Amino acid sequence: MSYEKVVTIVTARLASHGLLGKVLLPLGPASVLEHVVERAERMQRADGLLVATTREAADDRIEALCLERGWACRRGSDADLLERCWRAASSVQADHVVLLGGDQPFFSWQEADVLIDHHLRQHADVTHNLSTRGSGMPEGTGCAVVRAQALELAFREATDAHEREHPLQFLLDRPRRFRIVTRRAPPELARPNYRLGVESASDLERLRRIQRALGEPRCADLAHAIALLDHDAAARSVAM
Repeated sequence: MSYEKVVTIVTARLASHGLLGKVLLPLGPASVLEHVVERAERMQRADGLLVATTREAADDRIEALCLERGWACRRGSDADLLERCWRAASSVQADHVVLLGGDQPFFSWQEADVLIDHHLRQHADVTHNLSTRGSGMPEGTGCAVVRAQALELAFREATDAHEREHPLQFLLDRPRRFRIVTRRAPPELARPNYRLGVESASDLERLRRIQRALGEPRCADLAHAIALLDHDAAARSVAM
């Protein structure tokens, strides 16, 4: 069996439809983006990591953080995220890429490793545990692994603006053409009603409270965060 290179790509920009500049806002002693990258660096099945940001002047700050922290950084289109991801993947000759959002500070690096193994065994084009696609994971904690050849096809063939804004849209919308595999959340992580991504100021404040309650670890385990939320939900239920 030939070796296949897996690279994690973290997409990040300061512009946002929700909370402006969210990826560089503090979550405990580190920024949201630092939490994401530090979790990604714990993955055992990925061969490397890079941050894919835009060529917009505002995102000079993201590139500066990458230089300071020693992270590889690639810059590309602002609106065309599909192009940005494909060019980042091709720049490092990746065979498969793990796609992560820079606003996912509680994604599960353990599940990401399992996802990579599952993806390679299944010879899939896309393997994911995205809550928006019915995996059962808490919102903002899943990711996707995509074959670079499939990503290239999407890059070359997608014409709809929505398919350019979301790098997996073209592939996920064509399950008869591409092999799409969904990994369901394990029972201890299956909380689709929990929101652990950062879309708004209230999301960020909730995650800050979780970090503080867990002793502000830089890489709080998702299972521990879920256990805390379960306990809080149970306490509210008793109080009612």
